[in-house]
Amino acid sequence: MRKLCLLLIVGMLSLFGLGVALTAELDVWSSPDNADALYELAQDFMKQHPEVKVKVTPLSWEVLYPRILQDISIKSGTFDVATWDLMTAGAIAPGFLDLEAFAEANPELVDPDFDDDDFLPTAKHVYGYWQDKRIGYPFYGAAMFFFYRKDLFEDEALRANFKAEYGKELKVPKSWEEAKDIAKFFTKKFNPDSPTEYGISLMFPRTHTLFYMYLNFFGPYRRSPSGVEKFGEVDLDWGDYFTADYQPAFNSEEGVKAIQDMIDLMEYSPDPLGSDYGETLEYFAKGMVAMVPQWTACLASWEGAPDLQPVSDKVGIALMPGGAPVSGGWGIGINDASNNKVEAFQFIQYATSREADKFQWLKYRVGPVRQSVIMDPEVLADSPWLVEAYLPSIEGASHRPRIPEEARLEDILVGTISEILLGQRPNTIETLNLVAEDWIRHLEK
Repeated sequence: MRKLCLLLIVGMLSLFGLGVALTAELDVWSSPDNADALYELAQDFMKQHPEVKVKVTPLSWEVLYPRILQDISIKSGTFDVATWDLMTAGAIAPGFLDLEAFAEANPELVDPDFDDDDFLPTAKHVYGYWQDKRIGYPFYGAAMFFFYRKDLFEDEALRANFKAEYGKELKVPKSWEEAKDIAKFFTKKFNPDSPTEYGISLMFPRTHTLFYMYLNFFGPYRRSPSGVEKFGEVDLDWGDYFTADYQPAFNSEEGVKAIQDMIDLMEYSPDPLGSDYGETLEYFAKGMVAMVPQWTACLASWEGAPDLQPVSDKVGIALMPGGAPVSGGWGIGINDASNNKVEAFQFIQYATSREADKFQWLKYRVGPVRQSVIMDPEVLADSPWLVEAYLPSIEGASHRPRIPEEARLEDILVGTISEILLGQRPNTIETLNLVAEDWIRHLEK
């Protein structure tokens, strides 16, 4: 009888996971940009914590953001953990757990090897904080970079022709003024001997893309010594479109110059007003253009492009002209209404650990956010440009506003800039003043 009871107990333990009782089921919502890496990290986490089940659900940005807002507004706790776009910080902050307060209240849950000071300083704030509230840990570092055809820039015949035409060396542009000459040189309409049809691939559609693309041009003016003297230091929550005292900064001579730089480059680009992310990637992949400003994630798509093989010889990566590229990227945080805060806290620490950060970059090209990972010998051997271009891009990036009203401000500015680029409105301070006034009215509501 005793033996029979023992066999029954063993059988029941086997049936329920070798004696491990399930204590939590975590629902994790993620952008598709980082879902594959997060899924694999979840599998490893569950091996170490068999009492926890983690389900990762990829959701497009257009779906993820509204669903997060809806859930936190009614405090339903449908999700436990979510990745969040840095520019949504102000809108989502009220519904996310304050991780610093939680860690202080539960010191036994803090991983002693987590090393919070290892995060890049700027990344730590824009992917982690809204004002003084810690709503996440940095998960996916991103900024826009300047990709160029390295093989063409190093071609001796092309270099000689460029010097004969412009009286200077052909090199990666440090400013948008330098980029204009190079873009013209690589455009067949102006140089029949160009190996590419166009010099640069730009995306200026009437969407949120235009909102961040404009910042690649305005940011260098805003962050220049004269810009800082005029507008004040940049507040990482309000971003570069605002002055230090939270007034619009783009309705200025600098704002007009930035738009003019965009206009000047458009004739060297295929369909700039009708192109977005996918089109510009394709133009570069097919060898139609010599240069393209783009996000880090595009590297993976080019690895299989026949016209770019070998990628290491043909694709160069540099800091954006002007040195103040627009930032992107994601944090990861916990729903304040979650019933599984302990397990969620353990999971996000694991997902943002040094080991996870290194793994994500080497396998999935999810941008690293830890200083030790960027300086890791294996990572440097694989991607030396992380020090040369990535690190200064993250730390020197220009930022969109992260305030709750961001979406409405975006719509207002994009509409006007689009009309200016189409030639329907003049590129003047007066035109931009109308946008600034509209922004102020909206912020005062």
